[in-house]
Amino acid sequence: MHRTAMVNASRVVLMMLLIAAVVLLGLAVAIQLLGEPPEVQGWPRTALGKVFGVVAIGLAAVLGIPAAIGLWAMTGSTAERTMPALPDPARKVLGGVAIVTVAVTAVVLISTGSAVRILNIGLLALVALAALGLGGAIAFSPHRGRAIASAVALVLVVLGSAWLLGTAFIGTPG
Repeated sequence: MHRTAMVNASRVVLMMLLIAAVVLLGLAVAIQLLGEPPEVQGWPRTALGKVFGVVAIGLAAVLGIPAAIGLWAMTGSTAERTMPALPDPARKVLGGVAIVTVAVTAVVLISTGSAVRILNIGLLALVALAALGLGGAIAFSPHRGRAIASAVALVLVVLGSAWLLGTAFIGTPG
């Protein structure tokens, strides 16, 4: 695949995450401003209550901040004669970390997934978008500091994914 196509693919992935974060933030603000929904029983009250607004703000930050860092790192990466800022071994290792994170997430979700398969697919998609998008930002960024910031964001995404999988799906023995 051509370098420009790879850069654009990484940008599209990161933009998808950023758009999802903005939508969640807008939904959270609307829920907070409009107040509690009418009294109903069941899932609508749970899904549309003020608690969801707070959770949506947190989720918007978790999705949006790494995406913004990755997009910031990729500015100028399609210009002619642009060279990646990080050394080749670092880019390969961090790209491998991103790929392994997605593969491990898929294996854990397939082997221990919840009864609601669409939630598993959604979680896998979010982990893949974040990890692979940041991996692309690291691989193609011509700015050393921004590439390092993307690497830190990738490590945090990997640690967060590992924590979520360990807590929600694998659990602790006993």
